[in-house]
Amino acid sequence: MPFPQRRKLWWNSLRVRLTLWNTAVVLVAVMVALLAVREGLRYSLLTEIDVVLNDEAKSLSLAIQEFYPDHQLVIDEMQRIAEGHKERGWHVHWLDAHRNTIWASPAAPPAPLTQLAVERGERSVWVSKSHRSVERRVDAPGIPTYYVRVGSPIAYIEEDVARLTRILLPVSLALLCLAPLGGYLLAERAIDPLKHITETTRRLRPSRLEERLHVRGVGDELDQLAIQINQFLDQLGDHLRQQQEFVANAAHELRSPLTAIQASVEVTLDKPRTAAEYEDLLVAIHHECQHLGCLVNQLLQLAETERVPGDAPREMVGLAEIVRRCLEMFAPIAEDRALTLQTHLDETAAVWGMPLQLRQLATNLIDNALKFTPSGGMVAVELGRKGAGHVELTVRDTGIGIPPADLAKIFERFYQVDKARSRAATDRGNGLGLSICQAIVQAHGGTIDVTSEVGRGSTFRVVLPAATDRTGMPAPASPREAGLV
Repeated sequence: MPFPQRRKLWWNSLRVRLTLWNTAVVLVAVMVALLAVREGLRYSLLTEIDVVLNDEAKSLSLAIQEFYPDHQLVIDEMQRIAEGHKERGWHVHWLDAHRNTIWASPAAPPAPLTQLAVERGERSVWVSKSHRSVERRVDAPGIPTYYVRVGSPIAYIEEDVARLTRILLPVSLALLCLAPLGGYLLAERAIDPLKHITETTRRLRPSRLEERLHVRGVGDELDQLAIQINQFLDQLGDHLRQQQEFVANAAHELRSPLTAIQASVEVTLDKPRTAAEYEDLLVAIHHECQHLGCLVNQLLQLAETERVPGDAPREMVGLAEIVRRCLEMFAPIAEDRALTLQTHLDETAAVWGMPLQLRQLATNLIDNALKFTPSGGMVAVELGRKGAGHVELTVRDTGIGIPPADLAKIFERFYQVDKARSRAATDRGNGLGLSICQAIVQAHGGTIDVTSEVGRGSTFRVVLPAATDRTGMPAPASPREAGLV
C-alpha cells in the first residue's frame, strides 16, 4: 500500500530553510561587525584625544611649578595653549586643592566636569555629554596643590562615528540584499548531491537494484551517506538474490519427490498390478513422502532459526550433556557402519542459548560426519574452552573430504558437493543441514568454519561465547573480534 504523499509546502524545503539560516547569520554578522567598527573607531579617537590632552596638561603642570608664585605667567601660558587650539574648541581649567576654579578659558564649559571616567596616578579623565577633559595633579614641594584640566568637545568624534556609519550602512544593506541570493545559491549547491540521491533511490525497484549512488570522492558527510546507502543496496541485492535462489531450489527439491510419486502412480495405474507390485509402489511412495516431510521440516526450521530475535529468552545450557546424548543416539549407526567414535568433552563448557537449537546443531554436524565417512573410518567429537570467554565444539572425520572449490559454498542453502551420489544414497540429504547449523551459530553470536582435504576428511569448528562471561543477551565480542578465529 503506497504511503499518502503530504502536500509540499515551500517553507518546508531544505533549500529555503538553508537560505533563511544563511540570511540570518549574515544579518547578525553584519550588525555585529557594524557595531564593532563604530565602537572601535570611537574608542580609538577617544584614546587618541586623551593622549594629546594629557601631553598639554602635563606641560601646564610643569609651567605652574616653574612660574609659581607668579599666577599671571601661568595664566598667560594657559591662554596661549587655549588660543592655539581654538579651532578645536579646547578649554583649560586651573583649579585649587578643593577643585574650585582659579582661572578658566573662554571656551570652558559653564561648570567644572564632575563625572570621573578614568583615574591613573596623577592623571584622571573627566567626562560629560559634550566634553572630555584630562586632569593632572600638581603636587610639588614648596607650592600648594593645584589641578589643571585640558579639555575638548567630543562632538567631532561623534560626527566621525556618524560619518563612518553612513558609509557602512549602505554597504550593510547591500550585503543583506545579496545574502538571500548567495544563501540560495549555496543551498542549491549543497543539496545538489541530495537531489541525485533522491532521484537515484526513486528509480530503484525490488527487481532492479543494480544502480548505485554516485560518490564524489570528497569524503564529506554526503559521500559517507552515499557509501552507506550503496552498502545497504549491496546487502539488499544479495539478500533478494539469495531469496530467489532459495525459492528456486526449494521448488526444485519439492518437485523431485512429487514427480517421482506422480510417475509411480501413473505407471501403476496404467494397467492392473499384483498385490506385490502395489506394495512396492506404496513403499516407494512412503519413502518419497518421508523425504518430502524431512525437507519441509528443515525448511520450516531454517525459517524459524533466522526469525529468532536477538533478545529471545535464553538459558544456561551445558553443551557436554547435549553432545553426549547426540553421540548416544548415533552410536548404533556408527557401530553398524564399523565407524569409530572418539569423544573428549569438557563438562564445564556452557553457553547462554536455546537447548533445542543447540541439540540440532550437534545432531547435524555429527550426522554429516557419519554420512560421508566410509566403513572403518573415525569420527572425533571434542568440546572444550577456547580462550578466556569462548567454547569450542569440533567435529572431525576421516571421510571423503570436500574439494577446495566447494568449501566457500558449503554453508549455502541446498548446496551439495556430490549431488549425484547424494541422490542415489538411501539417506540422501537436501543441502540444508549445514545452512541450519550456520543460522543457529549466528543466532548464538558465534562462528562456524570448516577445513577439509579430499580423501583425508573434514573438520567443522564451532566457537560460541561462554556462559561464564555473560550476565544476559546479547553476547559480548564475537570470537572473530576476540582474535580466536
